[in-house]
Amino acid sequence: MNRIQQQQIIDKIQTSRVVLLSGPRLSGKEEMIAQALTELNVATLQINAENKRECKVIVESDEEALKESFANYRLVVIHEAQYLTNLQSIIELVLTDVIPSSIVLNCSFEPMMDELLKEVLDTQGLHIRIYPPALYELTSHFGMAEESKLLENRLIYGNYPAVTLTPDAAQSILTHLLDTILITDLGVTDRINKKQQLIKMLQMLAFYIGEPISYNEIAVHADIDNETVERYIELLEKAYVLIRIPSYSTDKRYELKKSYLIYFVDTGLRNMLINNFNAPSIRMDMDALWKNWLIAERVKWNAINNKRTTYWFWRTHTKQTIDFIEENENNQFVAYKIDWNKNKKMKFPQMFTNYYPEITTKLLNRKTYIAFLASK
Repeated sequence: MNRIQQQQIIDKIQTSRVVLLSGPRLSGKEEMIAQALTELNVATLQINAENKRECKVIVESDEEALKESFANYRLVVIHEAQYLTNLQSIIELVLTDVIPSSIVLNCSFEPMMDELLKEVLDTQGLHIRIYPPALYELTSHFGMAEESKLLENRLIYGNYPAVTLTPDAAQSILTHLLDTILITDLGVTDRINKKQQLIKMLQMLAFYIGEPISYNEIAVHADIDNETVERYIELLEKAYVLIRIPSYSTDKRYELKKSYLIYFVDTGLRNMLINNFNAPSIRMDMDALWKNWLIAERVKWNAINNKRTTYWFWRTHTKQTIDFIEENENNQFVAYKIDWNKNKKMKFPQMFTNYYPEITTKLLNRKTYIAFLASK
């Protein structure tokens, strides 16, 4: 499957000393790196930091040892680089030419480095986020007509490459993927010793996608404390499992403040958590599932196109809602109402349009979603 970011990766490797690729496991990062290496055809050292022996060698190497290890290679690729506790030091040695090799970092969890370095990599376009294929990529591979037929399947099983290419094995792939995330990825920087409670928390989040979350309610259900709930959600964001969207408020009357909605990066993982792979015709959660899929797809599309976008939702204590708000890098806002029923007439809350007449409003349903997920 051709990926939009493939050429961007090749170009960045050719022109930059450090390239960071991050995104969930099985999202296609390894395949894209392999294709780039084939095209570039340069002397390359590949290291798997998930392998404890290889990781130990790199972590325990001083400056001279690293220079010697990398000396004969124009390019060094470190897979699962988030396991390296000295990752920032290695990056700094490369950027200051102490290590002459260029370096590609492949991470399935947000790596440990200071905020300034993260900002530098982001602003220079050296941090490329790779998600499961976006709708545009799937239509390029399968064709628009076929992908339109597969829409309901995508909502139920998600967009991971292995799932889309081998749909008969979807449930086993998703089971393996979630086990890997929970057992391996979340333990990179913090010890996770309450797996069952973590699963209970995720299941509750899966049932309540699109609803403001209560840390206290989740904590009671999962038998953990509020601080642990918040920490686990942050870790799952860093592992590219969850998307957390804050409420939009300018201190107008009745607005929710400091609230969050939680969505899943992939709806297949969400449905596996609650063991619900039923067809849309017999589901009770299609509106919520549709919102999750659309919002996750939009987040992916913006990442693919390097758009620095901020996301919000809006809600009042009287239950008036805006499902999704985008703020672009020019501080322009667009607000969306979303519904699975393509024939339903939707109205924007009068309170919202009175409070924010300058914000553009749009409706999203099965008639209008294609442009939303393919417009730059």
